[in-house]
Amino acid sequence: MEPNPKEEIERLKKLINYHNNLYYNLDNPILSDTQYDELYKQLKDLEDKYPQFRTKNSPTQRIGGQASNLFSPVVHAVPMMSLDNSYSAQDIRDWYARAAKLLGRSDFKMVVEAKIDGISCSLTYQDGKLITAASRGDGKTGEDITPNVLTVQDIPHTLPQAPSPLEIRGEVYLEKKDLQALNDKQRLLGENIFANTRNAAAGSLRQKDSSITAQRPLKFFAHSFGAGDIGADSFSGFIQLCRQWGFAVSPVRLETTNLEEVIAFYNQFDSARHNLPFDVDGLVVKVDLFEWQRVLGNTAKSPRWAIAFKYPAEQATTKVNNIIFSVGRSGIITPVAELEPVPCAGVIISNATLHNFDEVKRLGVRVGDSVIIERAGEVIPKVVKVAQSLGTQEVLPPVQCPSCGGRVYKEESEVGYYCINPACPAQIRARILHFASRGAMDIEGLGENVVDQLLANKYITNFTDIYRLTFLHLLNLENFKDKKAQNLLDAIEASKHRTLARLLFAVGIAFVGAKTAELLADRFRTLDALMNASLEELQAIPEVGVAVSKSVYDFMRDPKVRQQLEELRQAGLNLTQPAKQLSANIFEGKTLVFTGELTTMTRTQAELKAKEYGGKTSGSVSKKTAYVVAGAEAGSKLKKAQELGVTVLTEQEFLDMISAAKK
Repeated sequence: MEPNPKEEIERLKKLINYHNNLYYNLDNPILSDTQYDELYKQLKDLEDKYPQFRTKNSPTQRIGGQASNLFSPVVHAVPMMSLDNSYSAQDIRDWYARAAKLLGRSDFKMVVEAKIDGISCSLTYQDGKLITAASRGDGKTGEDITPNVLTVQDIPHTLPQAPSPLEIRGEVYLEKKDLQALNDKQRLLGENIFANTRNAAAGSLRQKDSSITAQRPLKFFAHSFGAGDIGADSFSGFIQLCRQWGFAVSPVRLETTNLEEVIAFYNQFDSARHNLPFDVDGLVVKVDLFEWQRVLGNTAKSPRWAIAFKYPAEQATTKVNNIIFSVGRSGIITPVAELEPVPCAGVIISNATLHNFDEVKRLGVRVGDSVIIERAGEVIPKVVKVAQSLGTQEVLPPVQCPSCGGRVYKEESEVGYYCINPACPAQIRARILHFASRGAMDIEGLGENVVDQLLANKYITNFTDIYRLTFLHLLNLENFKDKKAQNLLDAIEASKHRTLARLLFAVGIAFVGAKTAELLADRFRTLDALMNASLEELQAIPEVGVAVSKSVYDFMRDPKVRQQLEELRQAGLNLTQPAKQLSANIFEGKTLVFTGELTTMTRTQAELKAKEYGGKTSGSVSKKTAYVVAGAEAGSKLKKAQELGVTVLTEQEFLDMISAAKK
């Protein structure tokens, strides 16, 4: 039986008003933008179908949330409208078609900018002086946050060259690295952790004590104006003026009359946005000419001349169905939340890491809680916050290993709990999977399902047994026929020719990741030399510390390890590292920073290429930086490089240097 439409409309209105209060006034949202937008769409669709039940106080008839009474009210000279959201190319095509129909033409210029995930802010200047800063509030009335905004370093206090009066609008935001530092500080103080950069920016701006705001490294991007004769006839002209007046503007921009270019830009930018120092949740598409914006006009809450083209949510809210304990290859026990499956960042998430038991305690997470999860790029999903405390059972560290029942151990100075049984089945499985993984020996076809079958049949008991597998062994596995068995045997054979560095990473030495394995292999060149190296020789390697040196030294002298390495030698594995071509090490000892959008390769590919030729890479520019490779729309890193006198290369100049080194 379908719900009564009037009752359902009232239910949705109450629910959305509740979440509006959490978002706008309490800076504590418990829904992702996508989930909120879905609720809003349900209400709007019902009101469109049953207009007799639509009321003036409906959330669909308001621009934002209610203005709170925490600060003095400020009435906006021109309402601060919100944008309609779209999540698909078809939505953008529909918006474009409506605009073209109203304008009577389809050749209108559009400007596309990154949609910064921050807090909307209005800045009013009188006679060149900043006199009022206000939040969006409900769109008509905001909050006076002038003392706090005056602490934001890149907001000009005076605009001597600008017209008067003038109202600039934009986004106050926090960079990702600054969120990490802020949360680290909050943890030490026992204060609440911010779920994302938007929450952190909102919490920082809405402090009654502006000295607290001043301690937060907030920044500002200008993106529109509210009132004043700015002397420009287009949005692109206005942005040029903003630059002249000293405002930062979005470094991500496209100007075009071609809708398909907008859609292609959206698709290309999806991965590139993760390399930006700030969070971006989509793009904003605007009709450029102000005259055409006036023709298109506004709806009750949104301009018809602009639309937000958003990416799938990278945060989502869901329920914790269970918390399990996963045992890794080193024996460390990690709490993992089993979740009610939820879409997030384009995939369905059913598990999220809780990192360690200190984090479980800090979050206060329990089975049955509603939680906010986050996934950035290809990073493992994590629980960032409890949205609603609904569970009752506290999660405690295990006293026995969940895999083998062995004793669990914890160093007082560490947060990790460990199973100390080296024969623990979960550890053995994890070590085999790591050995075969792409970054290690790269044995294609030796995934979880196959490893589980091999272990169950006792065909392997550790990673050295991989090289004893036969055709008949594999044919006994589920879904294995002649071709699949031969492909896996071929992949195992190919793995014998990997470099010593890959092997050192694969065998699982504590504290030795891929980079350290490369350093060790380049220094000693053969496994025998490394096995016989003294502790002093290991400690003499730059970038290899005391703890890592001791770990490698002890590992190489363990009798069981030596037996395994001998078995790998007998199996025919390569135990040497090829010498680097010193003539091609053009970036030896130099640090490179990549910024902006590259055209012939991804940023990750460019960084790997720099390392291949002896260089190191960094995400920030300093006096020690040798080169900054700047692609299209390069922003603050390029500016800093120019200020410090660091050599700036184009993408092609970077590639030309490599080509010349090969000759």
